[in-house]
Amino acid sequence: MCQSVKTAPTPLDPHHAEYYLHEAKRMKHRADAMVDKLGKAVNYVDAALSFMECGKAMEEGPLEAKSPYTMYSETVDLIRYAMRLKSHSGPGARQEDKQLAVLFRCLALLYWQMFRLKKDHALKYSKVLLDYFKTSSKVPSTPPCWSDSGKGTGGPPSSLSPNAKHLGRGSHGGSAFPSVISIPQRIHQMAANHLNITNSVLYSYEYWEVADNLAQENKEFFNYLNTLSGPLTLHSSIAHAVQYTRQALQWIRISAKLN
Repeated sequence: MCQSVKTAPTPLDPHHAEYYLHEAKRMKHRADAMVDKLGKAVNYVDAALSFMECGKAMEEGPLEAKSPYTMYSETVDLIRYAMRLKSHSGPGARQEDKQLAVLFRCLALLYWQMFRLKKDHALKYSKVLLDYFKTSSKVPSTPPCWSDSGKGTGGPPSSLSPNAKHLGRGSHGGSAFPSVISIPQRIHQMAANHLNITNSVLYSYEYWEVADNLAQENKEFFNYLNTLSGPLTLHSSIAHAVQYTRQALQWIRISAKLN
């Protein structure tokens, strides 16, 4: 019996990252050529949704030249740019502008996805940092050494400094120089990476709260959207978020009479 041979997906396979990337670039070029700001914003968001689908396909497919994390991060930048084209609040905002608050849901979900992709790194960094600072806190630090000439590492405190007279003595006559702790470059970089990853969680919750508040101003629109597409949560899939947002964009296009 002959067995079918599974072939690699073609570049335009609708389930392959290349297909979504092609569609995203096509829609972005269309948005670039538009003049109407609302139209540009809507088409940039359409492109961003395909970039989101591309990122998800990259997660599930073979290793790509660009990581899903980078794809999601660049999609965040594109959505932010689209949002700057139109104001979502204020007395002069059109109804369609306010309905674009759905984009805050996308931003929140993208940041959550970015954290999820780097979560294992964050846990590893956290363990190393905790171990380092636990150990370093037990090592007594040495105050700067001053020679008889008054010169030492970093130079003496300037007599012109308004606090110079307070630096020479402590509350009990001892040295008031602060302890100097030298942090290795490796630990410093690890702490910066850890902060960058965990900040994604903070941004995710912040954008979600903004979306909740703005949705209250358009209850009818979002209640109907939730009924038709199912409400989004921070744990919704990329596919659900894309379908939800595309439905919102379709209504916005109809309402604003956009092509």
